[in-house]
Amino acid sequence: MSDDEEVRDSVPEGGDDRFTKVENDVYNPIEGYGEEKPEEVKIEEEVPVENEKSKKDSKKKENKNKNVQKLKIIFLGEKGVGKSSIIDKYVDNKFSTFEDGGEREAVKHKKIKIDANLTADLSINDTSEVENLEKIPRSYYTDAHGAVLVFNLADQKSFQKLQFWLDELNNYAPKDIIICFLGNQSDRTADRKVEFEEAKNLAGDNLYYEVSAKAGNNITLAFEALTNNIIDKQKEEEKNPDKVKRGKEGRNTIDINSNKKQGNEKKKKCC
Repeated sequence: MSDDEEVRDSVPEGGDDRFTKVENDVYNPIEGYGEEKPEEVKIEEEVPVENEKSKKDSKKKENKNKNVQKLKIIFLGEKGVGKSSIIDKYVDNKFSTFEDGGEREAVKHKKIKIDANLTADLSINDTSEVENLEKIPRSYYTDAHGAVLVFNLADQKSFQKLQFWLDELNNYAPKDIIICFLGNQSDRTADRKVEFEEAKNLAGDNLYYEVSAKAGNNITLAFEALTNNIIDKQKEEEKNPDKVKRGKEGRNTIDINSNKKQGNEKKKKCC
């Protein structure tokens, strides 16, 4: 019998701790198997959970950076020139003739993104529900930031009437109001009665666009230009409040009636 066999016979049934290998034991040739090494446990760092308060704070901070500027826009002009149709085309992208005489919204809203941190919320006011346009309540003009004066390019009378609306604005509207003239029905070129230069001269330093409520020409462009001009003037007033021209002086429009008088005087002299 060999030495190994003698050792094996001397091991009691069930094994001997000295010869029973346990996982993770380290074998020492002299001392045999050592004690079991404890497994290394990796402790993961706890990630802080964002609470409701921090969420609200971050939202407030985000909203602070994204300002919404509310602007009141008023529409003026004779009945039938297309004021409501222009508003519907811009806000709802649809052409409405209102021939059925149905009810219409007095105020519609539209948002324009100015830049990453500023959005303009337009409150567009219409006179469609006013029976007598020459007796529009003064409250209609109160706090208005912009005014859109509409006439029909195929109707000289509606163009001449613009002087009345300019006088109303000078009397009742805020002095820093921005004005935009719109010549509607630019698609009816054959029926045109008001020439571009004539309308542009009346507008003076104010905005002027020839639009079509039916085709949608220049409508979005006009609203965006009006909105940007309002915001630019507000910024200018904040920086140099004493240098900004307001009211009739700042608008620099031409009086249609005075032009008529001058024309009549010239005719008298020449005849």
